[in-house]
Amino acid sequence: MNARQQSFTSKNGRLTVGVDAQVPSSLLQLLYGEENDGTSRSANGSVAGSNSVGESGHSRDTTTTYAPSIDGKYLVIGYADRYMLLESPSATATAKEVNNSSHHYRLMSVGNEGAASGERVTSLYCMDIYTSAAAYGGGSIKQSNGNDHQSMCVIVGYSSGFMRIFSMYGHLVTAHQFHSQPLLRIRVRMPSQANSQQTAGEVRYLAGNSHNRHNHNSRSSNDGESGTSILQGAVREDAEEVCLTYADGVMVSIDGKSLYLALRVCLNEAADGTNSGSSGGGGADEPVFQYKKWEFELNTPMVADAVSYGPAAHRDPLALLAKGTVQTSSPILSDATARFLVAPQQGDAVFGVFMTNEDAATSFSAVDIAGRVAAKVTGAVLSLAKSYFWRASPLLMQSSASEPSSQSDTPPVSSLRGDSGTVVPCAFAVRDGVRKVLEISLAPAQYNLAALTDSLGRVLVFDLETCEIVHMLKGLRGSQCAWLETMRSSQDSAAASFSRRMFVVVYTARRGTVEVFELGAMERPIASVSVGAGWRLVQCPSQPFGGSLVVGSSWRARRVALPTLATCILVNNSSGQVARVTVNE
Repeated sequence: MNARQQSFTSKNGRLTVGVDAQVPSSLLQLLYGEENDGTSRSANGSVAGSNSVGESGHSRDTTTTYAPSIDGKYLVIGYADRYMLLESPSATATAKEVNNSSHHYRLMSVGNEGAASGERVTSLYCMDIYTSAAAYGGGSIKQSNGNDHQSMCVIVGYSSGFMRIFSMYGHLVTAHQFHSQPLLRIRVRMPSQANSQQTAGEVRYLAGNSHNRHNHNSRSSNDGESGTSILQGAVREDAEEVCLTYADGVMVSIDGKSLYLALRVCLNEAADGTNSGSSGGGGADEPVFQYKKWEFELNTPMVADAVSYGPAAHRDPLALLAKGTVQTSSPILSDATARFLVAPQQGDAVFGVFMTNEDAATSFSAVDIAGRVAAKVTGAVLSLAKSYFWRASPLLMQSSASEPSSQSDTPPVSSLRGDSGTVVPCAFAVRDGVRKVLEISLAPAQYNLAALTDSLGRVLVFDLETCEIVHMLKGLRGSQCAWLETMRSSQDSAAASFSRRMFVVVYTARRGTVEVFELGAMERPIASVSVGAGWRLVQCPSQPFGGSLVVGSSWRARRVALPTLATCILVNNSSGQVARVTVNE
């Protein structure tokens, strides 16, 4: 059967799971090698942590890891010590070509460069990188020239703790080992203002009223540049970050602005054929960026998952806690500079909220990368660099730009191991000796929500600002969660306006069903459909890396790119089919 022709639709017609494309069996054989025997393999979406024992008695990895790009146009599959980047047949094809094609993914690159013996891929992130040549917004990405290699990177985490970043065509850009434990999860956290054009706190969930929805207007006006919009009101200093979660609970937060500029430098150098950090061995041109390392006060050596959700949006972040439902071991923090949601594997805590009002030690200086930017790039990237690094200090811009050689000749340190992280205390924990949270799925930043799946078949919707469980879904053992947004036009006024509707998508592997719950009315699903077993539900990113950078003056500050609607896909680990989840209005 043609993959494009297969679809699953709910009885009420509100939910469709349609197979868009399929990974050819030849590519699966290339990825799995001799182990591609048609047997079932476990599948994880950016998390890998299960091993099986082969006939020889040695432990061998059988976990497949997935990571899609924005809107699922690219898909990264990781297995053993390698990964494979695939392009959707609809990413570059015309409408006629799509209708006539076999709807098979196209191979872009296969990479295992730099992997040591015994290393295995444990996490992936397919990173769209904002460039002036790409127009983001409205659910699509458009390339205006052939330099698409500048707009994509693959971040790969390994069991050794290494993080390696590869270009679109499999060239190793840089490699760092911040910690020696397995790297479980790679996430990119966007500031809430990057996904909303309203003031902080305006998009909130009212837990006490099931009829309230997460709605906000999505009006924008272009200023003449591709992918830019004017943001109303002041923009707070909360920047995007790349968060690395390790198996023992250590988290590394990489400053998104400095990493973005470092990657742009490397990719520009690679496009020009000059020496970049592509050797990955820690040469003088190794990318330099800022990072912070965090450690949590845990009574268990291992965690199932942990996420960072940024600084407090307002003072007294725990003031609305329901008394008697939580246990706290630290004073209430009046102004948290960093907040984390952690799910330990052992102990009596189901999950805990960790907060601190201290600033963690930052490694590396932004001046190092600023000198390289001034020396090696021009145009839009340099404009972003000036806006970020030197907007508050013109003298620093002049001194750095006038002496680029001295900055670029300073060899950066590539070995980042051995430094201890800043200890973050537990603000409170939900305790239940039987139940354990298995996975945390963050909603887009402006919703301040997370969906947690636990070992007893429950899905908890947790409000990150009020620290309350606002919904609990039961009877969903072995479930996986993702978030989905739709846009609805308003008919109440003469002026054109739109509102976003948010849904929680739940795939229950044991029953083989996909159910969709609308935020604010989660007493029952709006639709459900049976798709069978063997799928993995994977969240797609909704904004390019670097898209939340602020440029312009304070009275005309704007983000360089607007987010797309939140989307998710289903990937079948056996057949290689990729299906898109769609809510029909």
